[in-house]
Amino acid sequence: MPVNRVSRLRAAELPAGNPTGDPAPFRVMVETECDVVRVCPFGEVDIDTVGRIREQLENATTLEAKHVVLDLRGVTFLDSTGLHLVLEADAASRAQQWEFGLIGGPPDVQRIFDLTGARARLPFITASELAALLTAPGDDARSSR
Repeated sequence: MPVNRVSRLRAAELPAGNPTGDPAPFRVMVETECDVVRVCPFGEVDIDTVGRIREQLENATTLEAKHVVLDLRGVTFLDSTGLHLVLEADAASRAQQWEFGLIGGPPDVQRIFDLTGARARLPFITASELAALLTAPGDDARSSR
């Protein structure tokens, strides 16, 4: 008879989500301030959810936002389709002349960027750089891409 190892975990050790250990439902929040649109996914970014993020990124650029920031702090898992979306958004920003930035996620999420070598070529920004974008519209707070 298989052993259910999750049931032996204390409450503090259960995975994020509801008390039974199921992951929280995926959602995407979009915040617009000044000329910055921040797209904030929460939960697992995979083949089933990446389309919802892509839609929000496309909406932001259709609205002619000068800066679009993908905030990965609420992401619990990122697979290759999520990485591909980030690379697509970065390429689109350069081709269509809008500024793209990423706020990194938890260590397990950032690991995919490190393992693939993508981290060095993507425009990661810090929360303080985002704050600078929000307080100085028209100024790009990042020193380099």
